[in-house]
Amino acid sequence: MTFSIRRVSALTKKEVKNLSKNINVLVLCAIPLIFCFIYSNAFSESQEIKMAVFNHLLNINFTIISGTLIAMLIAEEKEKNTLRTLMLAGVSPLEFLSGKAIIAFLISIVTNTLMFFIIGMEISCLGQFILITTLATVSMIEFGAAIGLIAENQMSTGTIGTPLFLLISLIPSFSRYNNIFQEVAKLLPSYNMDVLLNRIFYNEAININFAYNISVILIWIIIGTGIFAYIYGKKKLD
Repeated sequence: MTFSIRRVSALTKKEVKNLSKNINVLVLCAIPLIFCFIYSNAFSESQEIKMAVFNHLLNINFTIISGTLIAMLIAEEKEKNTLRTLMLAGVSPLEFLSGKAIIAFLISIVTNTLMFFIIGMEISCLGQFILITTLATVSMIEFGAAIGLIAENQMSTGTIGTPLFLLISLIPSFSRYNNIFQEVAKLLPSYNMDVLLNRIFYNEAININFAYNISVILIWIIIGTGIFAYIYGKKKLD
């Protein structure tokens, strides 16, 4: 089956139209920015604290918008019984994921960029920052989309996704205090994103570990694509 830009465009337009009517989704989108305003005024101006706060905010956005948002959007399709219609209409996994993910992807990247300026990071780092956070965002969107396919409704996306998202967001914070957490964190996209951003913001040389950090994020993207395609195909057969 060929990839259809028309189908993706139709799904994206439908998602934009529905987004303004979904209060739960709008609240989710606002949470990272609200925390950003609070934290930026509550903590000192030291670079170390600022980076710790910024990494924490990115992980909140990473899990709430990139993961939970896309899960809720897909679960909403199931509630309205439109997911089955799309599958029977011949929409491929890539077309469906692209059409649903574009809005979540754009919201996540725009939110990350706004937080970048609110926190007051160096503008010279913006290009590298967007590149790294984009890769991490894609990896989480795919897993969020898979959770949306598994969940029966929007409420159950929290039950299924919260344990995974908490692990991904919290383990990097605990990694500095425990060796076991540190070893686990090295396998997570959120931790490797934090490592890369810290090197960039502190103007440190990118060594051979840079390849490892990027590889972990890319592996998550590949695995996420496979898991989503498998679940989508299984749902279509059912």
